[in-house]
Amino acid sequence: MRKLPLIIAFIFSVLLCTGQNINKAEYFIDTDPGFGLAIQIPITVPGNKVSLSFQVNTSGLSQGFHMMVLRAHDDQGHWSTTRQQVFYVYETENVTESNIKKAEYFIDTDPGFGLATAIPVTAPAKKVALSFNVNTTSLSQGFHMIVLRARDELGRWSTTRQQAFYVYKVQSATAAKINKAEYFIDSDPGFGKAVPVPVTVPGKLLSLSFNVNISTLPQGFHMIVLRAHDELGRWSNTRQQVFYVYKAITTAASNVTGIEYFIDTDPGFGKGTPVAVAVPGSKVTADFIVNLTSLTSGNHILYFRAKNALNRWGNTLAQGFSVLITGLGKEEVMPWFRMYPNPNEGSFILDFTDLQTQTIKITINDLSGRPVYSNELEGEIIPLSVDLSTGIYMLTVKAGDKSFMQKLVINR
Repeated sequence: MRKLPLIIAFIFSVLLCTGQNINKAEYFIDTDPGFGLAIQIPITVPGNKVSLSFQVNTSGLSQGFHMMVLRAHDDQGHWSTTRQQVFYVYETENVTESNIKKAEYFIDTDPGFGLATAIPVTAPAKKVALSFNVNTTSLSQGFHMIVLRARDELGRWSTTRQQAFYVYKVQSATAAKINKAEYFIDSDPGFGKAVPVPVTVPGKLLSLSFNVNISTLPQGFHMIVLRAHDELGRWSNTRQQVFYVYKAITTAASNVTGIEYFIDTDPGFGKGTPVAVAVPGSKVTADFIVNLTSLTSGNHILYFRAKNALNRWGNTLAQGFSVLITGLGKEEVMPWFRMYPNPNEGSFILDFTDLQTQTIKITINDLSGRPVYSNELEGEIIPLSVDLSTGIYMLTVKAGDKSFMQKLVINR
């Protein structure tokens, strides 16, 4: 083996009073022998700032990390603070005969160097390609780790190479009939502890029909999960299905009891301008006058919404309009969007005659908020056909910085 000398270049600069010059320097490695007793570093010309370049003999050091410490001494007898440098000593080996001679592998647990399963090496060399069979008959089904390493002619072991693999135990298909099934909703109680699904005749392929009790579930989205069990005690992979529970309310509770409106800016639910509902019902007609006295000339949006007896608010509908203040202090109001007919069978007209913009983006959502149609349109009077089933939808119009919604009723 051989060890390379360490060449160090260092600059000492100490804050000294006038006339104080560095005249000595020394270093030690790992252990301090005391001031003045370390290895001397020659200083040819004393000065207030000196640059030193010197070699460090590392031949007696073991392989690994070490610490070199330097300090300087001035002509007034003062020692400087120390400077430290960590370095690593690496012992090089003679590699002329380091051919790979042996190789071995183990699975999961290391038995120790030289005690694993041997891999034949027919011709020792610095690089070898090995092909060998691995016996997996005693391994359990599941993931395992195979680890390989090699040994050279100098007795040194290489670093290891790992490879994860999966052992799958093939079972007899004749006995693998499904004999149990179960389901759970949202939370897994554990294998065999969910709600059983009757299996009248065990078989490899079954079609099961069963009722699911959802009476205790709250309104909202849920997940039903199903799995099966065979006669060998194995559970299948799970199958999931998302579903929505909707809690119907009584007719009286669903009646419209209040309406409010606001212009341009939403003040919050219940804080708009109220509109009286004379007779609550599932469908109400309300005529009311909107106060426009504080509006400026230009485009505006009127929003309105209703609530039921359970204080639940419905979707917010909107109508765009333009206000023109005449010289006589009168307001002229013109709608800048119309949709007709409504209800319709999927074909209707969008009228943007009074909307001064080039591009309009429309989106149609179902009542769950899922988008079912979107498009960018140009023009003033645009006929539109949509392939939607019978139902109520929300049509959103975006024109520049303006956006509002209207209800679209499809009745095929």
